[in-house]
Amino acid sequence: MNVQQAAMRAAVLKALMDEVRKVYDLARAEADGQLVELNGELGVTTVQVKLPGYDGAVAQVTLSEPKTGYVVDEAGFLAWCKQEHPSEVAVTTPAPVESVRAAWRKALLGRMKVEPDGTVVDGETGRVLDFVEVAEPPPPSTTLTFKKGGREEVAAAYRDGRLALPELLALPAAEQE
Repeated sequence: MNVQQAAMRAAVLKALMDEVRKVYDLARAEADGQLVELNGELGVTTVQVKLPGYDGAVAQVTLSEPKTGYVVDEAGFLAWCKQEHPSEVAVTTPAPVESVRAAWRKALLGRMKVEPDGTVVDGETGRVLDFVEVAEPPPPSTTLTFKKGGREEVAAAYRDGRLALPELLALPAAEQE
């Protein structure tokens, strides 16, 4: 293969890859949306992905429920620590910069609890942490994970004709001028 042929092959594959990415993104959005709906209706969190002519699953799509997040007012957190736990405040030099020790931050934020009225408290002491607010959780997300040998089975299904790529890809028709 000469340089012209190699460059042409790379260009064609790049153009196809870009188109496949668009179709993949649409397919994932559709599958993800349907899994979210199924979860809401029946509580389903995982769907096994099977291919024609193959008994086992080649992959799975799993819904992960987003966890409640928190927004920390860093200045308020530092002020609270200086007053309540001064030994947990570190000062770095050359320009003196105060910050809460990372290990203490992780421990405190890890034990926070949200009261029914939305107030955030220290789970050990019950004290209100007014420098922390509950953040809206992000929308649910999904992950697509191939099973062991799943990618190879997809390739085999392509090679032996069990997958109709034109229908799967459904690349858009060229625009008419």
